[in-house]
Amino acid sequence: MIKKVLIAGIVGLVFGLFVFDYFVSGIPLITVISLIVIIAGVTGKRKEQPLPTIQIPQQIHCTSCGAPLYPTHKFCTYCGAPNPYYMAEPQPQYQASPALGASLPPQPAYSGVDVSTGDNITRAFMNLFVERAPMGQISNAVYEKLDPVGIMGSMKLFLVSAALFVGFYLLFFGGQAYSLINNNLVYFVATYSVAIIYLIIVYRTDKYEKEPFKFVLFVFVWGVFCGVIAAPLNDLIGPLMQASFGNASLIGPFTEEPLKSAGFYYLVTRKQFQKEFNTPLDGIVYGFAAGMGFFAMENFIYYLNPQVGGPELLLIRSLLLWGHGVWVATTGLWLAIAKTQRGYLKRSDLIPGMMVAITLHFLWNGWQGFLGYGLGWAAMIGQMIFQFWYMKKIIREALRDEVIWGYGQGMAPVE
Repeated sequence: MIKKVLIAGIVGLVFGLFVFDYFVSGIPLITVISLIVIIAGVTGKRKEQPLPTIQIPQQIHCTSCGAPLYPTHKFCTYCGAPNPYYMAEPQPQYQASPALGASLPPQPAYSGVDVSTGDNITRAFMNLFVERAPMGQISNAVYEKLDPVGIMGSMKLFLVSAALFVGFYLLFFGGQAYSLINNNLVYFVATYSVAIIYLIIVYRTDKYEKEPFKFVLFVFVWGVFCGVIAAPLNDLIGPLMQASFGNASLIGPFTEEPLKSAGFYYLVTRKQFQKEFNTPLDGIVYGFAAGMGFFAMENFIYYLNPQVGGPELLLIRSLLLWGHGVWVATTGLWLAIAKTQRGYLKRSDLIPGMMVAITLHFLWNGWQGFLGYGLGWAAMIGQMIFQFWYMKKIIREALRDEVIWGYGQGMAPVE
């Protein structure tokens, strides 16, 4: 019901601002009503969705030493390793002595398993169409909490976020920034409102351990700010793509995807913040936030462009181009999977998800050049529908993992 209310509100808002207002001056009543409907949908109580049923076996095995255990044990009674709620295969090399008993104190966290970048590239592309298998081998990172130093340090992110947001418009538009925004304030607010609504919908799916608002805000604003770097790069290399392939926009995936990911990669690798980034759903939320920041920034700039802008284009982009969020969410997902399995990150962990993101973005920008105007639009609509299905799938898979790890039974590392 909440989703239907939100969809109705968004459609009404877009119609009121971009269609009705195009012919009638002033903000029509339908816009005000739509905003009220959206607020009611976002703040309303969601109906609890049933979670997948997980059959916990009568006996499991420690992932560290292979000893037989029971699901009620939080630590291995032989080696002391943490015992998350998932089934592990017996280890043939297990030779621990039962004489150690249950009095053995817990040992340092299970170190996890190393992951191959090549294997994750294959898995990332397969995951576009095939269900991702539950994650059985994980590190103790999934149970780590943000320490007080990280919580206090996150307060500075508010100031940094504000500086980045203001800095983008000053660097991009110079002294005209204030007048351009003020003269087009309705469309400026509407553009960011649509992006924030999409972000809230995804953010609310993080049921067991929501990411700090300050972190999500920083990543969203980084998505806005990186446009000041992407624009000159696109202008510089775009003519080469135009000359070679007849489509300058094909350069966008190769410049924009790494830039959008750079902000949240910086955040989740800082020593004081890195413990907060510990599940696949975290990667989805942060990646989607960065994409939505870029989505809002780009939409407003396109609207201001007298050659291609206008309410009609803004309407189309607001309804269709939320793909920016899906693409970066894929990068974040596979970055988080590597962190979950190994317990720490390498720069190469960005590659699997980013390759998928660049591929999807490249196809989106190239359909009309490959197939012509009519078939190109049909392919873009088909990709939009596919990306909606894919986004729901990866969120469902991420929630399934958290249930298996005991997040639903109180083991989520909530600060």
